[in-house]
Amino acid sequence: MDVVHVLPEPEPLGGAERAVLDLLSSPALEGLEQRVVFAGRTANRAFPPERVLPVTPSLPSPLSAALAASRVRPRVLHGWLLRGNAAAALAALLSPGSRLVTSERNLGHNMTRAKALVERASAQAETVAIANSRAVVEAAAVRAPRRRGHFRVIETGVVPPSLASSPLRSSCAMVGRLHWIKDYPLALRAFAQVAKNLPDATLVVVGEGPERRALEGLVAQLGLSHRVTLVGTADPAPYLLGAQLFLSTSRSEGLQRAMLEALSAGLPVVTTEEGGQSGLESAAVRLVRERTPEAVADAVQELLGDERTRCAAARAAEALHRARFTRDRSDAEYLDLYRSLGC
Repeated sequence: MDVVHVLPEPEPLGGAERAVLDLLSSPALEGLEQRVVFAGRTANRAFPPERVLPVTPSLPSPLSAALAASRVRPRVLHGWLLRGNAAAALAALLSPGSRLVTSERNLGHNMTRAKALVERASAQAETVAIANSRAVVEAAAVRAPRRRGHFRVIETGVVPPSLASSPLRSSCAMVGRLHWIKDYPLALRAFAQVAKNLPDATLVVVGEGPERRALEGLVAQLGLSHRVTLVGTADPAPYLLGAQLFLSTSRSEGLQRAMLEALSAGLPVVTTEEGGQSGLESAAVRLVRERTPEAVADAVQELLGDERTRCAAARAAEALHRARFTRDRSDAEYLDLYRSLGC
């Protein structure tokens, strides 16, 4: 076995899970034998069953995942996120010939003391650590300075979204879990100001999560019921392809995959300057440095109110995707990583 990817709980299907699905289906990596194991009781249904290693349900989930991974003696154990990294590190102890790759993809916004201890313990066994942005490296190095020399940045590669049906039109699109870290209230308050100046402007939010009821209440309170649609769980492709710009007001991001998919679709981006987003400043991306509705609204209106500026930003978005965020580029970097570790 060449590579076993160790993922955390099977739900939801987030950025790390989608990154692994990309690696499993990559033509560039088809010469490698890859499998997946979940540090949970069940497997994510998006993964081909034949690629998923079975676990022992009666055992604690990290241990059962570690045992399943170690049994096949892979050349590389690739952990993803805190729980996956921990289970992969345990598997590395049980399979001494395996090399451990850990992956960090966020800034540690929910890092408790206990989680920090788990992170440092897992890092003791790592050969290489992967981050999806330089900001993630810096955040991890603050928590554990000795890891700085272990890190390698591999930016996420995406393919432009496609669809068989017609795109769904809107002025702005947001994609992501309805969670406090995404700070949708800031986006809604900013959009309320946009709506006063641009009467036809609309906003769609694709995603589901624990903040839905509160956000529905805020939409009504701001008088945006006919302007804002909370779509729920859905394929984001028709919304990205039908929007005029992509909006993100997250409080903390490694580097948001949905934003990269928006760039690949030729969407200009307005985003708060958080984490990996700070490295995206270009003609395609408007970085908002003040977390206020006024600052966000000004950036959105600059693009929606000037077609020439928006079209130039759209061309720059496609160029930025081609230069940094293609699947070919990221797949080649992962292949080089795995080859360097003996695959």
